[in-house]
Amino acid sequence: MTPIATTADLRESGLSPREILRHCTPAGPWQQVLPGVVLQKPSPPTRLDRLHAVLSFAGPSSVITGADALTRQGASLPLPRHIHVLTGMNTRKAHPWILFERTSRPPTVVELNGLRLAHPARATLDLARRATNPRAIVEILDAVVDARLCSPADLHEELLAGCRRGTALVRQALRHLYPLRDSPHGWKSA
Repeated sequence: MTPIATTADLRESGLSPREILRHCTPAGPWQQVLPGVVLQKPSPPTRLDRLHAVLSFAGPSSVITGADALTRQGASLPLPRHIHVLTGMNTRKAHPWILFERTSRPPTVVELNGLRLAHPARATLDLARRATNPRAIVEILDAVVDARLCSPADLHEELLAGCRRGTALVRQALRHLYPLRDSPHGWKSA
């Protein structure tokens, strides 16, 4: 059970706004980690706590993507300061340690430990297309393929289905790392 709760859920469970506020004072046992989101323990939030908080803050259709989604699914990648989350087109939220990306093409969701994570191919491209260093892109692609989270063909299919914005370096890296082979889309079938 996650120690994250929304203030709406806490009010629904019978706590008054005053009681919630009293619990979230500096001397209280809880803390507010995001507007309307409470961590029900006094210790600093872990990365997992922050991921749960982001999903509570961003809404029921939000999905964690990028490095956090990939590391939770088994890839070995460094985590950035921000948490990358996909949201619906009508979301208008902002926070310094959250990278909100509105999308009209929701990803396939992988449910893991109460988290909604983007499928590895989508999470990989969401992370790689924001990288400006070709070496970093290669490291991302290698980490995901080496962890067997998805294949080069999966990455290529995701490239074809998604937005082309920011994918030039990713396309180059895929062509270099995984040369075209005998399939209609250029990669040998697994």
